[in-house]
Amino acid sequence: MELYMRRDIKHLILTFAFAFLFLNVTVGTAFAAGTVTAINVKGNFSVTPETILATIKTKRGMQYSRDRLQEDVKSLWALGQFRDIIIDRSDMGGGIVLTIIVVEKPIITKVDFKGNKKLKNDDLEKEVTIRNYRPLNGKDLAESITKMREAYAKKNYYLVNIDYRITPTQGNEAELTFDINEHDQAIVRKVEFIGNHAYRDKELRGKIKTKEKTSLSWMTGGGKYKEDQLEQDVMMLTFFYLQNGYIKIKVDSPKVAISKDRRYIFITFYVEEGKQYKIDDIQVEGDVLTTPEQLKSILSVEKGTVYNQRTVEEDMMKLISFYGESGYAFVNVRPDTDPNDETLTTPLIFRIEKGNRIMVERININGNTTTRDKVIRREMLVKESDIYNTRLIEESKQRLQQLGFFEEVNFATPRGSTDDKLVLNITVKEKPTGTFNVGAGFSTAENFIISASIAKENFFGYGIGGQLSAELSGKRQQFMLDYRDPYFLDTQWMLSASVYRTLYRYDDFARKSYGGSFSIGHRIFEHSSVSLGYQLESVRVDDFSYIVPAFFKEDASGVTSEAILTVARDTRDNRIFPTKGMYHMIESEVSGSKLGGDNDFYRISGNSRFYYPLFWGIVAKANAKIGYVESLNNGPVPLFERYFTGGVYSLRGFMPRSIGPKLQIPSSPSGTDSEFVYGGNKLLLFNGELEFPIYMPAGIRWVFFLDAGNAFAEQQNYSLTNIRTDWGLGLRWNSPIGPLRFEWGIPFSRQPGEDPVVFNFTIGSLF
Repeated sequence: MELYMRRDIKHLILTFAFAFLFLNVTVGTAFAAGTVTAINVKGNFSVTPETILATIKTKRGMQYSRDRLQEDVKSLWALGQFRDIIIDRSDMGGGIVLTIIVVEKPIITKVDFKGNKKLKNDDLEKEVTIRNYRPLNGKDLAESITKMREAYAKKNYYLVNIDYRITPTQGNEAELTFDINEHDQAIVRKVEFIGNHAYRDKELRGKIKTKEKTSLSWMTGGGKYKEDQLEQDVMMLTFFYLQNGYIKIKVDSPKVAISKDRRYIFITFYVEEGKQYKIDDIQVEGDVLTTPEQLKSILSVEKGTVYNQRTVEEDMMKLISFYGESGYAFVNVRPDTDPNDETLTTPLIFRIEKGNRIMVERININGNTTTRDKVIRREMLVKESDIYNTRLIEESKQRLQQLGFFEEVNFATPRGSTDDKLVLNITVKEKPTGTFNVGAGFSTAENFIISASIAKENFFGYGIGGQLSAELSGKRQQFMLDYRDPYFLDTQWMLSASVYRTLYRYDDFARKSYGGSFSIGHRIFEHSSVSLGYQLESVRVDDFSYIVPAFFKEDASGVTSEAILTVARDTRDNRIFPTKGMYHMIESEVSGSKLGGDNDFYRISGNSRFYYPLFWGIVAKANAKIGYVESLNNGPVPLFERYFTGGVYSLRGFMPRSIGPKLQIPSSPSGTDSEFVYGGNKLLLFNGELEFPIYMPAGIRWVFFLDAGNAFAEQQNYSLTNIRTDWGLGLRWNSPIGPLRFEWGIPFSRQPGEDPVVFNFTIGSLF
């Protein structure tokens, strides 16, 4: 009996030990194999039991499997709906009952912000990735806080603290509130340098972008702390020292300290200057394409001068360009130095690895949905199977940008099928080239203005341009239809034609005309062209005022039949809104009876325009015109062909057509005279401008200008001492109806009867 009892006790102990080891209370618990007879779900609110049971692989009637349950837990976690999962096991009626106990993540019904003043709720909501009536996700929460911090950083609030709290409402729903402590803007109170001896702190502060807070910071933007800008400051300091011969310069990452009240930031740069070195020798080694002496002749760096990193990099680019023009697209130029600490000198050695001479294997064009491939290819100075040429590649890119058809033009040159070939990938982003404008306005010169136009610069993607326009004002009516083909029949010939009808009401007479013109030209050099044109115009001049002399009224109407020869050169980066380059034109006109006309005269004129970008988006512009017209019969040059200055298109500080040769005409029996400006047969005109950007996305700029010029009569010579001058300010807007100009001109040496300030408004550019 005792033996059996011992056996029973031993068996009981073993049974309880076995049960304890395999009793599955949570996911990590295992038990002896058995059949799953039931699966229950508890704790769920928004997630249905059916969804949970469909997610797991364990089903009723299956054998119990610990490994399968572990996979089931992973699958439930992947739903992203729960923050806790427990699987409980119970043995009942000879089977296994599993109970899945879940704790759901709260469903966010509202997101709110407290403490924010500098950023509105609407601004913060744009940064939050958490959406209402969805479970709160830790990843979305962290991402939302990061984005809000970045939004505050853009406003220079780098010290903002953002916390959050979850407030349960009903069931599994909750409200999420972000508690924000913005603090004051981080102000840079002090920027100092340690280790600098050659340059004072004040000079080094001028070389970096991070500035201290001053009384003028509201205008200069100084005092703002930007963490990413400090890395640029380190590079700028390093480059400054390298420009001045400190080859061994070392600038460590700056130390940033914040005051206890978290209002001020103190920045310290640690500098190891080393010594200043001069260049004692210049060498060119490696794959010398011509001779070392010839290559050194194109360099700017000189022996005996202080080492300058900028000059070295510019010379490196000159060598790369020189080799690139000979087909070595992947040339490697490496400038090396070997400083001598005793003599404080260093040789400068340009080591050249020219690589293979490269051929353009293929030219691919992408992004042109409207513009035909041939329109782009004809602007390319490099063709397929040509030897690669850096200069021609750059000029080709410039020619494509000058078309005005594209917002962006990008070139890429990956290697081709072999090491001596490359592929030229051209990617363009097209912009609209058609416009339909209807506008109305007021001009000081023409009173009201109503204009309408339909224009297209790239008809059907062939690069052909045309325009139908009409303008009506208090003094002018103009209707025009023109056509332009810069590559007539896919050749280097240029073709243009136009028909028009105009009416100009001047102060002393009216000019009505209608006619047309035709021109054909050809490109003769890069950026240059010559064209021959013909214009036929019927002119009628009437409505003379009483002060117009009789000899100007005689033969004032008739037919003008003229031949026009034009030579032009255009290197502008954009023909509509240029910021860089030049434009030069010389034009000769002959009109007379031999060409079937009534008006006999010849004219020669020249025009030069210059555009130069300065800094901060400022553009310097200059315009110069000279003209000469002479009658080919015994009569005077017709009034409508003479030169007048003054007004929005010439001297902006004077009233329209008020400057030029004048006659005193008796206007009453009492002897009072009136002044009649009859214009000159010679013209000198100079305009200079500085354009300053205000808001470039809308094309708003302000301008400072200087004008000088005059018209000279037949008995007068060109004279710089007799020119009239003015200066002024203006505002410009590239509006949907065209460039709008608001300008106030002030004359120098104002004479009796002239206005102290002349306001000009018009639609259109001066030059």
